[in-house]
Amino acid sequence: MKSKKIKTIVITALTGCMLLAVTVSASASGASGYETYKSAVRELVTTRNATFSTSFEVKDNGNTDISGNSVEKLEGTNSSSNIIVKIGDVTKDTETSRVDGKTVIKEGDNYYSMGNSAKGNIGRGNRKIDASSSRAKLGEMVLDTLVGDVKNQFVVDGDEISVKLEGAQIPELAKLAISAAVEEQNDKKSNNKGEFANDELRKAISDIPTLKNVDIKSLSLTAKVDGNTLSENDVKIVITGEDEKGVSHEFELSVNTAVSNVNSTKADSIDTTGKQVQTMENKRLK
Repeated sequence: MKSKKIKTIVITALTGCMLLAVTVSASASGASGYETYKSAVRELVTTRNATFSTSFEVKDNGNTDISGNSVEKLEGTNSSSNIIVKIGDVTKDTETSRVDGKTVIKEGDNYYSMGNSAKGNIGRGNRKIDASSSRAKLGEMVLDTLVGDVKNQFVVDGDEISVKLEGAQIPELAKLAISAAVEEQNDKKSNNKGEFANDELRKAISDIPTLKNVDIKSLSLTAKVDGNTLSENDVKIVITGEDEKGVSHEFELSVNTAVSNVNSTKADSIDTTGKQVQTMENKRLK
């Protein structure tokens, strides 16, 4: 669905940042901090019931261009989310619920529904990940080979695990991953023709600089692990590049995710009583 594309456009680089942080953490074989974090991440990605509260911010040369927050509730095959994104002076608020096979999306005063025949996935509810599966094991092996000596950079302080890398400390493969995420964001921004994106939002997205010659200046991760549960994950990355006019930019991207109500979360339903709901059975979610 086109509405999902807006979220993807805005936080593609942030998602890449978070994936990189997991990659860095999962590649530090043997260190106690790594073992604890890796176990907590494994539990997180395989959980079927939890609440994920995320806030994010993107600063361009010190000025906040993008910010937002989201709450995603996962309850087995049911899930719900509320995502607020601010780009410049434009704010977009999207609520989604998938309960008992029926998906409802609320954007402003507009409601859309999908039944079981809809294509695509919403949220984590449809992602069936088994830590013992061959796919998960292969992914773990790949991650373990990416960073190498970064294991020596981990600091453990009670329930807090942190790592900070700057310049040459950041592996080339990790830099490549971030650059690829930025390129994907650029491509999706240029192709943004979403039917659910109003003109103001499209204009705000188009005003975000398209970067080239991207380099990673620094990357930091701070996580809190409660027992075997990753309760908080704070990632910050600073990237540099040039826009199409050759002007230099330094982007600071911050993402903080808190995990709560593990095994006690209940997904929210969107009440459509008395509302005009557009049925979109054949739309593909983006």
